[in-house]
Amino acid sequence: MERIEGVGASGGIVTGRAWVASTLASPGALRPVPAAGAEEEIARLARAIEAASAEIEAIRQAASDRLGPSHLYILDLGRLLLRDEMLIGEARRRIQEERLNAEWAIQGAVDHFAKFFESMEDPYFRDRRLDIGHAGERILRHLDESAAGAGREPAEPAILVAHDLTPADVAALSGGKILGFVTDLGGYTSHTAIMAQALGIPAVVGAGDATRRISTGDRLLVDGRAGAVLLNPAEEEAAVYESRLSSAQEALQEALEEQKVYLPRPAATRDGVRVTILANIANNQELDILPLAGTDGVGLYRSEWLYFNRRDLPSEEEQYHCYLRVARVAQPNTAIIRTMDLGGDRGFPLGFPPDKRGETEKNPALGVRGIRFSLEYPALFKRQLRAILRASSEGDLAFMYPMISSMEEVREVQAVLEEVKAGLREEGKPFNEAIRQGILIETPAAALCADHLARHADFLAVGTNDLTQYTLAVDRANKGVAERYEPLHPAVIRLLHGVAQAARERDIPAAVCGELAGDPKSALYLVGLGFRSLSMALSKVPAVRRAIGRSTLAQAEELAAAMRECGSAQEVRAVMSGKRRGSGRGNPAVRPAV
Repeated sequence: MERIEGVGASGGIVTGRAWVASTLASPGALRPVPAAGAEEEIARLARAIEAASAEIEAIRQAASDRLGPSHLYILDLGRLLLRDEMLIGEARRRIQEERLNAEWAIQGAVDHFAKFFESMEDPYFRDRRLDIGHAGERILRHLDESAAGAGREPAEPAILVAHDLTPADVAALSGGKILGFVTDLGGYTSHTAIMAQALGIPAVVGAGDATRRISTGDRLLVDGRAGAVLLNPAEEEAAVYESRLSSAQEALQEALEEQKVYLPRPAATRDGVRVTILANIANNQELDILPLAGTDGVGLYRSEWLYFNRRDLPSEEEQYHCYLRVARVAQPNTAIIRTMDLGGDRGFPLGFPPDKRGETEKNPALGVRGIRFSLEYPALFKRQLRAILRASSEGDLAFMYPMISSMEEVREVQAVLEEVKAGLREEGKPFNEAIRQGILIETPAAALCADHLARHADFLAVGTNDLTQYTLAVDRANKGVAERYEPLHPAVIRLLHGVAQAARERDIPAAVCGELAGDPKSALYLVGLGFRSLSMALSKVPAVRRAIGRSTLAQAEELAAAMRECGSAQEVRAVMSGKRRGSGRGNPAVRPAV
């Protein structure tokens, strides 16, 4: 027997024979395009895009009875990416200027943008490179007419093994033929994994070289919760897993039935305590599908996307129209715009002066990033503030300042804002005079001084990803120490509790908008700590809302109290799983109802 480790993407245990799918579509041989043939090659690309879009729409229609609206949006996102002007525009440019054939042009455009996302520290952003790759893969299939109709389905029920699968592939595969799947690529936050969860298909992704180690016909056991694949297991080994299969299937069926009847609704605990569910929005494609998710607004709009993948810097007018659209789509709810989080590990936009763009910092995570970047380059900052303020006249927008670490920074930012407001008044341009300002708590300094910062803010929000990294002095992008990145470390939990307390004492809202907010079990303890607003990726909304609705506030508070008394992350996880008792007060084991 051989054990292959990957990432548990969708819970469930399944056994069966392997069916290894064909390799991904390839751009094939480079075929130079003469100048006279460029327009026809662009038209050929456009036809492939239309065919790919129609294919996804057909899959969406077929899957609509098995997916709730909050998961159908993933397929909508796939169609929107096929029409993404930056991606397709780059492919057209390569055809016109570099005389590449359509296959090489779209592959080059995909590689260009995927490389950018690959460099991002945030795993959510890193996994977006997969979405771009999926769009390119589907276009390539339709450029190669012989591959366009090739299905990924075996003759008999089997476990699919593939280098990668798109979310639409997963939706199309769901039926009697596919028992589960294993892919070389992918992560837990990938849309492919989320689609598998929604459809109840056991899956392991990110399994490295699984397609090279597994052959069609091999016997597999896939544990989608543990992220393990057993290759040709012995009978007794398979029996241990299979004994757990029945109960796992029952739980899975229950979750699927809930998903089928799911309708967007306000999130509340069983005893009626309301929890605001907000969306993290990273681009216009996600904004387009915001209305489908049934959230209570936008808790984090990542404005820095406007600055990358372009050769200039966005003007005030361009930003104004962008933020105006955000305000209108989010109505009647609030949209919180994080001011540009540039510099540091995120790098500098191409439109930035070359002499500045070429500068490197020895430790970018501790360098000029977030609000430090904005204050370092006040002209850029004022341009963005003006655009947001002008858009606030037609919708409920709010500011959120990233990487604040001192009261001095808050005062400096607010002075700049008042200067910008004064300028708009003089010009007679309307804006919301009472626009709210929030502080994004991402450093231990800000968390420990949250009580003081709260006096100068309308709300607080916690970015748990960076807060964890800075608290533990761990660069999670560094493979040498990544395993030490632990968001359930007791120090992180205590800092979170302190922020929630500080906000409660000042009677202002406190939100969490990092990865923890989108994890159902973690969301419960955050509610128990005192947070009443959680902001997450759109795909995480149904599971979090469901988890909150299954528990009472008392259960959430009991869980949080027990976790605060733990001395290690291992103890915290034991409390969350119900394997460790509470605080010696005679409490029974605490376990969230998820």
